[in-house]
Amino acid sequence: MSTLKTLINQARIRADAVGNEFFSDSEITTYLNVGLGELYDILVLKFEDYFVDSTTISLVSGQSEYPFDSESWGNPAAKLTNLYKCLGVDMSEGGETVRLRRFSLRDRAKYSTDGIVGRGGYVNYQYQLKGKSLAFIPEPSTTSGITLWYVPSFSPLKEESDTVDSNIMSNWEEYAVLTAVFKMKEKEELSTSVLKEELDGIRARIEDAAANRDGGESMEITDEYSGANPILRGVP
Repeated sequence: MSTLKTLINQARIRADAVGNEFFSDSEITTYLNVGLGELYDILVLKFEDYFVDSTTISLVSGQSEYPFDSESWGNPAAKLTNLYKCLGVDMSEGGETVRLRRFSLRDRAKYSTDGIVGRGGYVNYQYQLKGKSLAFIPEPSTTSGITLWYVPSFSPLKEESDTVDSNIMSNWEEYAVLTAVFKMKEKEELSTSVLKEELDGIRARIEDAAANRDGGESMEITDEYSGANPILRGVP
């Protein structure tokens, strides 16, 4: 894991801009964060769970939507402001946990009455990521615990001592450095064709290397209802 200061120095060396006041460290930091953000997206879109976090709430009877800027998420002092992609939603009740299924907008009026309760006391809740909130149908009538699994948004480096996320391999950092150099050369109105080829090559290598993170166990076709509410598995 390199520090921001190290990446700035590397970018200056690659761009032959050591001691060049035409580029401030702040400007190079912006360019590096552009590259790191693109690299973050590359890894996230491989869906190999490089970046996973979770937070919890308790359902409130009669409340269907739970805005992410509400202090009801996890630690009251920390609202959920960094959600990038939802990975799944679980519900806990009576010491057991089940996976909730997602509903689409066309299912919004699916329930005109309270949800059916199946064996084990589970209400047939479903969720939807709705703008900046998480919505549930039917309207909650319980205070069940909800866990939201998600990919957090990219956090840019700010201080010289800030380090690159540990999930990013050290040799992948070159993508961010070259992105910064590319933008520095653009500002100087110099040719960037060679850098573009290098960036494309590194990106392709990272995409190949980032896939199949768990080489010991390949992904398999799974039961769509595995771990879900028993009523969704056809249990009366």
